[in-house]
Amino acid sequence: MPKPHHIQLVKTAFRVKAAWTAEELAGEMECHERTVRRCMDHLRDQEKWPIDSGKFGYVLREPTLAEARVTAPQEIAALAMVYEALRLLGGSKLVLEIRSELAKVCRRSEVLDGVHWDELGAVIDQRAQTGEESLNYEIHGKLTLAILKEQVVKIRYRKIEGDHEFSRQVFPQRLICRDHCWYLIAWDLKAEDQRTYALPRISEVSVQRQPKGFESPQFDDRYQHAFGIWTPYDGDGSLHEVCVELSGYWARLARERRWHPSQQLEELSPDQVRVHFRLSELVEVKSWVLGFGGAATVIAPEELRDLVREEVEQMQMNCGLYSKEENETVNERE
Repeated sequence: MPKPHHIQLVKTAFRVKAAWTAEELAGEMECHERTVRRCMDHLRDQEKWPIDSGKFGYVLREPTLAEARVTAPQEIAALAMVYEALRLLGGSKLVLEIRSELAKVCRRSEVLDGVHWDELGAVIDQRAQTGEESLNYEIHGKLTLAILKEQVVKIRYRKIEGDHEFSRQVFPQRLICRDHCWYLIAWDLKAEDQRTYALPRISEVSVQRQPKGFESPQFDDRYQHAFGIWTPYDGDGSLHEVCVELSGYWARLARERRWHPSQQLEELSPDQVRVHFRLSELVEVKSWVLGFGGAATVIAPEELRDLVREEVEQMQMNCGLYSKEENETVNERE
């Protein structure tokens, strides 16, 4: 084995430039060319450096995917998630090639210690959620490409309340996943405004020639303060300071969840917390509150308390527990 300081000198030389002859390195290191060759053999065989050699000397190249080394726990987690993503894409030629290369990565990893690529599939069980099964990957891919190339496209779309399809010329800007469903955020050329389209209801995507004089509009992130997807912030309205108190099991669960980027937790007791949000509107967070049943209490704002109360009263009437008149009487007493 070459001396450690010689190996370090070779590593330092490769940081300066990627190609060296044995003669050049021997001069830099003040050693014999045999020492240079032993250092190269060590780096390639023991430390897995991607060094090529030939009549022009030694070249440190970029490693291929198969030469990549898994060294950290987060990289193992990423590999397992990639396995699941490739499963969803099926058995195309590209997917098979990626799987083959990643299988080599697993075989070369000392951290995985003999764990095979196919075994990663048993680690993660990503249960399909609402909307996920209906995702058309071809549509998703065409829209992704249109965003990257800044292309105008024509989409065939239908509204959720009907089966009739219609065409829209749009300039795709973002793909956003909310509640396990993908949405396209695009500039509608006819409406001259930003619009939201659910991917499961897009049946066709075709690239169009950009209209004469068309200028790519700037993406307006109206969704950073929205709790869902259909109620974007218009940029001019004020934000609601929302506070919801959760108790029991849901209070403990809240410490492990992040429902919104603005979320802040206020600890009251081991079984009681208050969740704070800053939101642009309240309709979709109302549904979130109702999902906790009696474990949730709206502290603020009063408008959200009213929305939740009205929804609960309607549910009571739907179940035959109270009549409309009885609910009105209760409200008057309050």
